[in-house]
Amino acid sequence: MADKDRIITLRRPPSLLFSPRADERLAAARAQGKRQRAALAGRAGDWPPNSPGSLNAWLLLVTTKPPVWRDPVLTWQDRPLTLGDANESFFYPDPLGFWSEIRRWSQELFRLRYPTWGLGESLALTSLLHVGEDSSRFGTAVNLFAPRVILFLDEPSWLGSGIEIQKSVNHYIKDPHRSGQVYEGFWGETADGVAVGKSPQHPTTHNLYRAQDMAGFLRAAPIPPP
Repeated sequence: MADKDRIITLRRPPSLLFSPRADERLAAARAQGKRQRAALAGRAGDWPPNSPGSLNAWLLLVTTKPPVWRDPVLTWQDRPLTLGDANESFFYPDPLGFWSEIRRWSQELFRLRYPTWGLGESLALTSLLHVGEDSSRFGTAVNLFAPRVILFLDEPSWLGSGIEIQKSVNHYIKDPHRSGQVYEGFWGETADGVAVGKSPQHPTTHNLYRAQDMAGFLRAAPIPPP
């Protein structure tokens, strides 16, 4: 656990844009006019590269590994954070299949409470944050988005976050190629009900886990009913 002076308290701004309910966030985002959108975009400031997402993300995915795996033909673009629509960078065809896994994980988590939602709705409220070696980026993202679900994709991003969780449950998935090898993750909650997890494996290592096993981990997220 990080030092107490680095513990981040997650507080929700008083607006439907940052409602605990994802459906209310999405409706509020789509109702914003140009002036309100510009004001929200200004809050993001100098946003980190390789970190696509939305300005009112309900789901925040955090990694220390920069997603810099590039298609040999299609050039990557760092697009501005969106509002009410999916960020196009989530559909980038990287050779490792990282973004494909991110899309799948996002939809699994949203469908726990919104089973009819497709990728468009889910990704419209998802942000992927590359913190690198600058852990302050995480605090900035939390203050900007007020997310209700946070999933760390690797151990360093979790250890550097400063979040304090009230209770947690460990989850294990097996390596399909090496007998006896298991990977550990967890789900827990903060004092104000934000679901926080650490993935058993990073999405780039999808050859080291079965899709159904990872789906089982994601479906164990302690997300309260809307």
